Amino acid sequence: MTPILRSFDSIAVAPILALTMAILAPIAPSAANTVARADAQCRLTENGAVVFDGDCSVRQKQDFGSNGFVVKLVNGNTYRFIGANNQSLRLDSGNGSGSNVLYEDKGPRGVFTWNDGQRTRRLTVKTEAGGGGGNSSAYPSSSPYSSSSPSGGGVQMPAPANETARINARIEAWGRNCKNAIIEKYGSSRMSMADIDVSLGATLKQSIDAGQITLADINNRGLSYNFTARHAKGKDPIGTCDTNGQGLVTNLKSTNR
Repeated sequence: MTPILRSFDSIAVAPILALTMAILAPIAPSAANTVARADAQCRLTENGAVVFDGDCSVRQKQDFGSNGFVVKLVNGNTYRFIGANNQSLRLDSGNGSGSNVLYEDKGPRGVFTWNDGQRTRRLTVKTEAGGGGGNSSAYPSSSPYSSSSPSGGGVQMPAPANETARINARIEAWGRNCKNAIIEKYGSSRMSMADIDVSLGATLKQSIDAGQITLADINNRGLSYNFTARHAKGKDPIGTCDTNGQGLVTNLKSTNR
């Protein structure tokens, strides 16, 4: 059985993946042929332009000599790469055909590149260690808008460092989900992720920093962001983006259109 680790790199050169796979117990092929799975961060580009940057999951599947990877983005899009080995993968279109895929090992990242005849797509998959990012930072505290926060009690001690890191990771990852939704709704051929600014409202951020809103609260209630965007279709939007406790965008509204 070939571990999923081989598709990204060896333990010696990819310690971040080693930690992930130490947590993941191998699954027997009889269980839907899935031998390993991991949470990840994905970036998808089309002809060099970023069209998705956010949370995803990756599964390795094996079945009678064939090898495959199933990458599911948080927006629901799923990509299946199947072949005899990692050097002969194809994008599974569901009807037996599909584009040839170039796979590259880049340490903690795996990169899939293919062309459908009209555009070149590049999907970068980076697995996470331990289910939370300690290196992620929160969005800037300053914001030209204010946002209401859930009511809380008196002043509480700030959250422990590990919980703060997880909260910051949620803020950053779910902010990227909002960016993807903004591009999908308001985007033009000129708009990229860099043209969108999202941030928590000052009041909401103060409540989080004071420990009045915990990670459990965020996982239950979700987060709300303010955003501005440039190079949109028509007038550049200014508005709000709300996510639920899974980070999925539930409400996207422009206040000036």
